[in-house]
Amino acid sequence: MPRKKSDGGPNEGFFTVFKPIYPYVKRYRWSYIAGLLFLVIADGGQIVIPRIMGKAVDLISLGSGNSGEIGRLMLSIAAIAAVIAAGRFGWRMFIIGSARKIEAGLRSDLYEKMLSLSGSFFQKYKVGDLMARVTNDLNSVRMAAGMALVAFIDGLFMALVILVLLFMRYGRIGVLIVLPLPLVTIMAVFLGRLIGPLFRRVQERFAGISDYVQETLSGIRVVKSYACEKKSLTNFTEINIHYGQANMALVRFWGLIFPAMTFLAGLGVLLLLSFGGIGVIDGRLSAGDFVAALAYLGMLQWPAMGAGWVVNMIQRGAASMRRINDVLDSVPDIIDLSEAEDRVPSGDLEFRSVHYAYKEGFPILNGVSFTAFKGGSLGILGPTGCGKTTLAKLIPRLLDPPEGSVFIGGKDIRLFTRSALRRALGMVPQDVFLFSETIKDNILFSNPSSSDEELDAAVEAAGLSSDLPFFPQGLDTVVGERGVTLSGGQKQRIAIARALLADPEILVLDDALSAVDADTEERILQNLFAVRKGKTTLMISHRISAMARCGRCIVLEDGHVSAEGTPDELMKKSPFYRRIADLQSLERIEEEPS
Repeated sequence: MPRKKSDGGPNEGFFTVFKPIYPYVKRYRWSYIAGLLFLVIADGGQIVIPRIMGKAVDLISLGSGNSGEIGRLMLSIAAIAAVIAAGRFGWRMFIIGSARKIEAGLRSDLYEKMLSLSGSFFQKYKVGDLMARVTNDLNSVRMAAGMALVAFIDGLFMALVILVLLFMRYGRIGVLIVLPLPLVTIMAVFLGRLIGPLFRRVQERFAGISDYVQETLSGIRVVKSYACEKKSLTNFTEINIHYGQANMALVRFWGLIFPAMTFLAGLGVLLLLSFGGIGVIDGRLSAGDFVAALAYLGMLQWPAMGAGWVVNMIQRGAASMRRINDVLDSVPDIIDLSEAEDRVPSGDLEFRSVHYAYKEGFPILNGVSFTAFKGGSLGILGPTGCGKTTLAKLIPRLLDPPEGSVFIGGKDIRLFTRSALRRALGMVPQDVFLFSETIKDNILFSNPSSSDEELDAAVEAAGLSSDLPFFPQGLDTVVGERGVTLSGGQKQRIAIARALLADPEILVLDDALSAVDADTEERILQNLFAVRKGKTTLMISHRISAMARCGRCIVLEDGHVSAEGTPDELMKKSPFYRRIADLQSLERIEEEPS
């Protein structure tokens, strides 16, 4: 069940912002408890050491000690230091380790959530922005779940114990020397609250840099083709400057806080030198007590200043958590209905008066009706922008069709789960995407458990086998990001092989042969229809040669079916079909050698 959508604003409650990490805190609660025990042990050791140092100073200053006593005190300090080291190792292992696990868990949650969201989400958020949320923002959340907790407990424990010791042992002097420290805490907490908006702006600027770099590198061939390197560098420099300015605004603000807090904390040392020094001269305070008080005062500076550091980390974590919640709170536009069956559909594919519009008042499909019979082939021809790709996306519910408009086996496709529906379908889109893996891995993506024989059959049917000798490692050749090392035709044939390997009930080819030559197209179509016997195939294409292979065809014009029939029938009754056939016939004649 999706979480209740938060407003994401700066006034959103602290506990609401961090709600997604509560299950993880509960899961690792014993690790946190163990870590806090180690932290208290380490702090306790630090508090004991000044008392031992004070005794040593008194022995030395009074001349009443001997080397044996001094040696025992030194050994005590060494033993306590070992305990402190073990304690620090323990809290780092348990608390920081748990924070790392929370970060990893949240990253998995984010990735899982993004996989579940519809295409409209990825039109709203750019890839670089999402990458920034998965990396930089999660780092800030980890710091809030780890070091912020350590700093808070550490500062609170140290402050309470040391204050009690100072007041009990030094009385009025103890009260006087800590007077400036509350001012440090108040200043740190008040100014630290202003950090959140500044840090959120830094994260947004970082997301802008990530997005621009990702987009530029993905389209580097276009940049180089138009000699736009200088323009791209100029644009990046401008974005980078804005990022730097946001960082500097944060640094300037935070840079003012620490010097001011250090100054206020230094007033405590001044007061100790004044009142404590007089006490030593008057004999009311021993030299050892003075040294111990000075050490305790130094320790108190950290809790006072650490309060601001804690607020800073919490504010950064909250700002980042709001950005993460934007994704976690997102709800997919396309969901499974409660009555949906998790059964792979089979049967005729029917469009019954389908209407679809991306924007109200501007329909792309306007009453489209046709039937693709089970085991048959249907060709779809139409001018650019007539809705062919939209039609193809409705079948696997990449776009959600209206209720009661698209059917498989006589049942509305909305009454099947998306997973079951898509298991019945194979789709090769116009814009082929390949992963930065080997050719073999890209083909096996649709059916990883396929045998070598099935893989070879899919490669052969897709017309890719003739290209294998030209690949350095054959099927084990790495294609590069988005298939950058391959031609458009090779990428399309790999995508076709990937779809064929899944052996779907319904295969949709959306202009999937546009980048191959006529001879290769003929060979692929011959192989494809041979292996697809008994299975349904939809062939969307601009080529009449592809339509001629289909048992039936429809012509899509202005968002509706203007003609339907066999290829021969359409030559007689569809002016558009006939015009395209004549134009492509003339092109073939002109291409033939004289």
